[in-house]
Amino acid sequence: MALTVFDDILSLEREIGNLFQGFSGGAVPGRFLRSGEHYPSVNIFDSNEDFIVVAEIPGVRKEDVHLTLDNGLLTISGERKVGAMPDKAEWLRKEIRTGSFSRVIELPRHVDGDRISADLSDGILRVVLPKAEEAKPREVKIK
Repeated sequence: MALTVFDDILSLEREIGNLFQGFSGGAVPGRFLRSGEHYPSVNIFDSNEDFIVVAEIPGVRKEDVHLTLDNGLLTISGERKVGAMPDKAEWLRKEIRTGSFSRVIELPRHVDGDRISADLSDGILRVVLPKAEEAKPREVKIK
């Protein structure tokens, strides 16, 4: 019988969650993030010469994305704007998030800020951060 009570409680919890999700159309208005989420999602690679950050930001124009590097912190920020909605239309479901976003990524070593490059294509942002000479791996000769 205790298992049935827990099943009922979990079912009620899901229903309440769905109810509240319905009020906001599936997203917190004007925000990309919900508690505990990271947006944009990123992959970070470390090659011998560069750090490469790849971020997913579909539907965001390059004019609406800003990159800054300060004290080893790369900040990706911007805004996904709301598309036009037809007159007299109302939301039935809103899962595509809109609004401002910001993601700060701590880089493990120094980068050469003068040689950073970035490209946005098909919703994928690729940032290449060349390592500073002092941060590149070196082979040490044994005497």
